[in-house]
Amino acid sequence: MSLLRNIMPYNIFFDTETTGIEAEDQIIQIGAIITDTKGELYKKGVYNELCSSKIPIKLQAMSTHGIREEELIGKPEFKKTEFWSELNDLNDGDNYLIAHNLPFDLGMLEKHGFKNQCQIIDTLKCAMHLFDVKVPHASAGINQIDLIEEEILDPNNNIVPNYKLQTFRYKLFSKNDEEKEAIKYGVEIKAHDAIGDVLILKMFLKSLFFKAKEKYGLQNSEVMNKLVKLSSEPVKLTMFLFGKYKGMSFEDVLHSDRGYLEWLLREQDKMGEKCDQNLRHTLLEILKMK
Repeated sequence: MSLLRNIMPYNIFFDTETTGIEAEDQIIQIGAIITDTKGELYKKGVYNELCSSKIPIKLQAMSTHGIREEELIGKPEFKKTEFWSELNDLNDGDNYLIAHNLPFDLGMLEKHGFKNQCQIIDTLKCAMHLFDVKVPHASAGINQIDLIEEEILDPNNNIVPNYKLQTFRYKLFSKNDEEKEAIKYGVEIKAHDAIGDVLILKMFLKSLFFKAKEKYGLQNSEVMNKLVKLSSEPVKLTMFLFGKYKGMSFEDVLHSDRGYLEWLLREQDKMGEKCDQNLRHTLLEILKMK
């Protein structure tokens, strides 16, 4: 390990674009920014690389990220990119691997033979822990289901519909905020583009850092470890976002149709490791109530 590596841990912010989301699919673009805790780049530090793949790009994926087959002609395979080399150089428990919905992107790295040793931070999971949700009570009536996600509101009090990174981009950051960060790292921000998403990801982690610090009363030195912990803990959901009770709180359904929750838990148990961990955790917790 070099003297440079001994100074402080590094944050590896990354995002992948892929041929699709099925088992056989592979990475065709990697975007990454690697910095120390002060925001200084590690070596080159900014990576925006297209890579070739033996798997054809599926139309649905192409319509999302806009990458065509001809753009990959002559590009190296993923394991020959600059990022792959730097990622493996930094692959130890001192550093943090950071992505939004990290299990998907880490899974893609693993398909190419990467064996992670870094601490991981999933900003999607952290956001679900840190941004509270407000749900209607049965007395309010089903027409009140629009009153959700209490804290996830923009200045005009518009409801934010989900925990997507782009949703938080427009909630939290001004165009001026983005432009300053983009100029600093020489990055162009575009939706569904790996490097643009990574820059927003980096900005979002800072927001999560201070929100976690305030919510849990932590010192600066404790916050990253807390985010790592939150990334591995299931989230207790507040309301149904699917099915016949969509828009109702789990607590209200417990009092009106406990049998449905018990059935749903049995179904999750049948799925084993493939179950929705957040849903299963919520059902176990809510069914403890009388």
